[in-house]
Amino acid sequence: VAIDTITSSQFIKDPDTLISKDGNFTFGFFSPINSTNRYVGIWWKSRSTVIWVANRNRPLNNSNGIVTISDDGNLVVLNGKKQVIWSSNVSNVASNTTSQFSEFGNLVLLEGTTGNILWQSIQQPSDT
Repeated sequence: VAIDTITSSQFIKDPDTLISKDGNFTFGFFSPINSTNRYVGIWWKSRSTVIWVANRNRPLNNSNGIVTISDDGNLVVLNGKKQVIWSSNVSNVASNTTSQFSEFGNLVLLEGTTGNILWQSIQQPSDT
């Protein structure tokens, strides 16, 4: 069964991916052509059409990465040493957050009780 949610206990690790319900969008780990660097991003149908990248400025140099919810409630990318290399960086986040990957290719961080959106990838164009 494919998952579309990330929590502190239900994370993804390289090479895992999340796939949108319609199958058009994928979120996960990838390497660009002719590169050994690993990135976390969203792509449409094929990896050649990447539409958003979390760790553009801090690529992973191996396949030990993890995407999870941190203790402070933010969505984070960790390297193999469990160091944060990217964070959604939302202030005053409740610790009971989840992240969902929508059928429209949008990754969102949700407050667990209300379901309010705290952060979403489509509002972070500087990461593309």
